Amino acid sequence: MSLGVLGGGIACGTAAGSVGGARRLVALAATIAGGYVLPLALASRRPPIAPGAPPLDPGAASCTFTVLVAARAEAGVVGALVRDVAAQDHRATDGSPLFDLVVIDDRSDDGTGAAVLAAAHEAGIGAITTVVRRDGPDLPDGKGAALTAVQPEACRGDVIVVLDADARIGPPFLRRLATYVEAGAGAVTARRRVIDADAGWLAGAQADEQTLDGVIQRGRWALGGCSEFRGNGIVVRRDLLASVGGWRAEALTEDLDLSSRLAARAGVRVAWAIDAEVWEEPVRSVAALWQQRLRWAEGGLRRVFEHGPAVLRSRRLGWYARADFATYAGQLAIAPLILGAVGGGLLRRRPTPAIVLVGTYLAVGSVLAWDGLRWEADAGGEPIPPGPRARRALRVGLFDAIWLGAIPGAMWRLASRRGSVGYEKMPHVGGGQGEWVR
Repeated sequence: MSLGVLGGGIACGTAAGSVGGARRLVALAATIAGGYVLPLALASRRPPIAPGAPPLDPGAASCTFTVLVAARAEAGVVGALVRDVAAQDHRATDGSPLFDLVVIDDRSDDGTGAAVLAAAHEAGIGAITTVVRRDGPDLPDGKGAALTAVQPEACRGDVIVVLDADARIGPPFLRRLATYVEAGAGAVTARRRVIDADAGWLAGAQADEQTLDGVIQRGRWALGGCSEFRGNGIVVRRDLLASVGGWRAEALTEDLDLSSRLAARAGVRVAWAIDAEVWEEPVRSVAALWQQRLRWAEGGLRRVFEHGPAVLRSRRLGWYARADFATYAGQLAIAPLILGAVGGGLLRRRPTPAIVLVGTYLAVGSVLAWDGLRWEADAGGEPIPPGPRARRALRVGLFDAIWLGAIPGAMWRLASRRGSVGYEKMPHVGGGQGEWVR
C-alpha cells in the first residue's frame, strides 16, 4: 500500500506536465487546499470548550490525575519534571494533591529510577510517586511499547496525562486541564511549546511549527473534524482508554494511534487546550530532526493503513469527521505528487504544475502560521509586529518543506524494510529558561 501511494503520487505528478486532465487535477487540489485555510483559521477562534469553561456538573468532585512518564536514560532531566509535578496547584481544599505520578523506567542504565525517587522525596511527593521498571530481553522498542507497562487498570487517577521526560509544566497545568475534562472532553491534548526557541533558526522554526499545528488541530476540533493528540501532553479519561484496549506496543506514534482508535470505536475527538502548556526541548541537530520526522511520517502512514478503514466506517462519527479524516490522511500523498511534478517539470520543461503545487504548499503553511502567531508575544509581552511575524510565518512554510522528503522516505522505508520497527530516541540535555511557570 505504501509503495502504491508513493509510486502513484510520483506518476501522477510527473504526468501533470503533459496531460491536461492531470494538470486540471493539480489546479483543483491547489484550490481545495487554499479553501481549507479560511475555515480552519476562523474555527480556531471559536473552540467548543473555551479556557475556563464551567463544569457540566458544578456539584461534582474535581477529577483526579495520574501523570504517566515513559523515561529511558533520562536521569539528567526527569528530576526537573518531578519537581514541576510536585508544584501543581490542582489540590483538594485541605491541600492534598489530586494527582499521582508514575514513571516507567524503560531499561535505563543511568539511574533514572533512582533520580525520580530522590527528586520526589525532596519535593514532598514521595508517597504518591511510583517507579515501574521495564526490563527484559527482546522487548518492543519505543514510547508506545514502554507505556504498555502501565495500562489504565494500573492507574489511580480518573484521567491519565502522558508527558515526556524532558517536559516542563507550570503549577496550573493540571488545574487547567481539569476544566476541559469537567466541561465534557474525554480526550484533550496540551499545547506544546519549545524551550529556548530564540536559541537559533532550527529551534525557532520548531516552536512556530507547533503554533501552526495548534491552529490546524484547534480548527479541526471546532469544525467537528477528527482532531488528534500530540505525543507530549496526551490527556485521556482512564475508563475511555481502557475501553479501546489501552496502549499498544506496536504503535510507532502512540498519539496518532490512540486518536484513531478513540475516533473509530468511541466517536471521541480530541480537544485542544490552548492554556495548558507543556514545554519541551527542541531537536538540536538537522540529522536528529530528520530521524524524528521520518519516524513521525512512518507512524502517520501506519496509522492510516491500520486504522483508517475503521475510522471511515465508524457509525459513531458524523460524516464531517470522517471526511476530515480522509482529507487529512490524503495529504500524505501530496509529497510524492510534488516530487513527481518537480521531476516531470524538469524533464519536460513545463514547470507550471510544480510551481502551483509547491507554491500552494508553502503558502498554506505560511498563512496558517501567520494566523497562529497571534497567540505569541515579543519579549515585552506585546503582539509580534507585522514584519517579524511575516518572517517567522515564512520560516515555518520553508521549514515544513522537510516533509516533502520525509514522507516519501517513510513510504519507501515502510514498503522495503524487514524486521521490527526501529525507534530513534532523541537525546535530552536539560536547561532552558522557565517560561512554563506561568
